[in-house]
Amino acid sequence: MKILFVHQNFPAQFSQIAAHLVKQTNNELLALKAPPAANFEGVGVVPYRFLHDTQTALHPLLDEMESKVLRGEAVAEAALRLKNKGWHPDVIIGHPGWGELLFIRDIWPTAKLVVYCEYYYHAEGQDFNFDPEFQDSRYSTIERMKLKNTVMLNALVEADLAYTPTQWQRQTFPENVRHCIEVIHEGIDTDYFVPDEDAFFHIANKDVTLRAGDEVITYAARSLEPVRGFHQFMRALPEVLEKRPNAHVVIMGKTQTSYGLDPEDFDTWQEKLLAEVGHLLDPQRVHFTGFLPKEHYRTVLQVSKVHVYLTYPFLLSWSMLDAMACGAFVLGSDTSPVTEIIESGKNGLIVPFFDTSELAQAMVDQLTSTKQKTIKKAARKLIEKEFNQKNCVNDLLALISRDKKA
Repeated sequence: MKILFVHQNFPAQFSQIAAHLVKQTNNELLALKAPPAANFEGVGVVPYRFLHDTQTALHPLLDEMESKVLRGEAVAEAALRLKNKGWHPDVIIGHPGWGELLFIRDIWPTAKLVVYCEYYYHAEGQDFNFDPEFQDSRYSTIERMKLKNTVMLNALVEADLAYTPTQWQRQTFPENVRHCIEVIHEGIDTDYFVPDEDAFFHIANKDVTLRAGDEVITYAARSLEPVRGFHQFMRALPEVLEKRPNAHVVIMGKTQTSYGLDPEDFDTWQEKLLAEVGHLLDPQRVHFTGFLPKEHYRTVLQVSKVHVYLTYPFLLSWSMLDAMACGAFVLGSDTSPVTEIIESGKNGLIVPFFDTSELAQAMVDQLTSTKQKTIKKAARKLIEKEFNQKNCVNDLLALISRDKKA
């Protein structure tokens, strides 16, 4: 079977399914992505080329739409080159959010088009204006969100099959298209992300070694930013460190913003929050690691006594599920992406997103708790049952193998 992946950051969400398909020797796999090229064993990864520069003097609301049209055009040009060489995919799997699938159906009208439905924006009830600290009263922002959804709706109309990772993400889409979207998570490698009572993590520049069983609080996000509750977490730490003099905090994630705006008065949110509460934090006990290699990231989760995961009503990060798989006790925010997974008191503990005092006390309580074993075991069992990567990949393979819609 000939399969084409389309994603500006390939492999991204397609890593697991691509790796599985590589092992099936009867597949021929290609991927189109934004420049530069990337290496993924068994997949021919080709960067598409932009044909035009952005234009000046456009209507302000068209800036983002223009970039999506440019991506769609670039992907279409690369697809035409493949077609002219005689290559025709049986299946196209793509993320439409950046416009990359806009024109691909016209090039290969008989290929099965499978669309990854990540998120549908709304002006109420989701991430926009969720946080009272960061309000946006401009109607133009709502207009921009409306335009963000257009490429997703176009893809859904043209898709043969569609899927999304969680029930929360599915319900963000309009009710009249939800029936087209299956819920299939990318999956967690439960053979790799496992508890390890002998795990230890060494911080060389501070000569600190943290071991499983120590009072270790962990936080992980793609970026340290308000969307992931970084500001709330940082503000809770002084109280925790004062009450627990042996506690250490490991904070994983890059400083550059991924979602939302940069702070107005600092280059990064890390700098801003350190300016606010840094003088109350012991640098010998609070450790910023940046974006860690996979094996070190796993080790940190394995030594964690309490893992804090906070998020706006937005996309659920893999990190929370990785932590549960590694046997960390998860404190999660009372937001829908989290409460879909965590049942408070059963497989984790839910805390208010905006109450830093309650968050701090929950961290203190769990650092000293001797009753975590049952909850951590239930969390691990849930990941094995509902998010086991092998099962998730098999579900996605079954979706891909399904007949095209009439």
